[in-house]
Amino acid sequence: MNPGPDRHDDWYLLGEFTRDIGMGDTIRFLVERNTEDPAVHGISCDEGTGLGPRPVAVFTEPQTCNTAWRRAWNGDPMSPGIEAEARDIARRGWPL
Repeated sequence: MNPGPDRHDDWYLLGEFTRDIGMGDTIRFLVERNTEDPAVHGISCDEGTGLGPRPVAVFTEPQTCNTAWRRAWNGDPMSPGIEAEARDIARRGWPL
């Protein structure tokens, strides 16, 4: 599985949420569904630096395999909470 939506024309935005990272800063997370395979979902983050969203992880909902995290997020203490919230958004948007 490719970790993160790289081609936005194949992805449909389901929702977003933010995480506080301290000192008044937040990261915005986007949850998208793949239009070719609706069970595949992507998480990307936008840190507000002007670089736009960057891939974080890819997961399936319903879950059929392990979540594929980008190296920077794999094992991060925030990852379980990010995945839980992203799955909640994906379930609310199911089925396509």
